[in-house]
Amino acid sequence: MGYAIHPSLIVLLIMLATVVVIMMGYAMHRLLGLKDASDGYKPRNVDQEEYMREVRHRSQVGLYHEGRRGAGRS
Repeated sequence: MGYAIHPSLIVLLIMLATVVVIMMGYAMHRLLGLKDASDGYKPRNVDQEEYMREVRHRSQVGLYHEGRRGAGRS
């Protein structure tokens, strides 16, 4: 009582079908997706720009303090 198709071939066919479905989804998104900006990115609003500025500043401050703390351990 074996399979009509070898189990390895079944797995391969499922993997290929998955790739085809993903490519179809990408093509549909590419054709019908949002078209906000010519470079492919949606423009950010003022609040988002301000938040990202805060995040970058906090990150830089954290890196500065971490570097100062690590420099004393040499």
